[in-house]
Amino acid sequence: MTPSPLENVSLLENHRMPGHRRHRAQRRGVYTIELILVLIVLVLATFVSLQFGIALIVKQAVAHAATVAAREAAKANPANLPELEAIVERVLAGHQIVVGNDLSFVLENPDPQPLQGTLPCAPPLTPVLDGDEVRVTVCLSLTAHPILNILEAYGVDFTGKTFSISAVATRE
Repeated sequence: MTPSPLENVSLLENHRMPGHRRHRAQRRGVYTIELILVLIVLVLATFVSLQFGIALIVKQAVAHAATVAAREAAKANPANLPELEAIVERVLAGHQIVVGNDLSFVLENPDPQPLQGTLPCAPPLTPVLDGDEVRVTVCLSLTAHPILNILEAYGVDFTGKTFSISAVATRE
């Protein structure tokens, strides 16, 4: 009579190697150490992704604010600086970014207008604007609200850094 498949399994279990259990018990501590080492790397990678993701979102919001402000400045002749400041703040508020004094902008029409805000903000030297173009440069300090310094202990620090983004629009 041939043994059934269930009997074959029980026969195999009875004939295991004698040191098999001891080997598995010794590896259990190694698995724990490997898990801890991998978790440290995964947590750090998660924080890096979160940090740079937030920075990218803020940069895109500032670029959007500069583009909208340049478009509105191109429509108005002459451009109203307090109105442009309100537009920039409204666009950033739409992205849940409230910055207060940590935001400045410069309107070039094509000559630079006075700086709006207390943050130093220099417009780029190139490209040179034509007579029918306007450029708005928006500068945002990363020391303030928008960026969390999660990785400061690891040497990635945004304190004292600024996003300076320009947008050019042609007059209508």
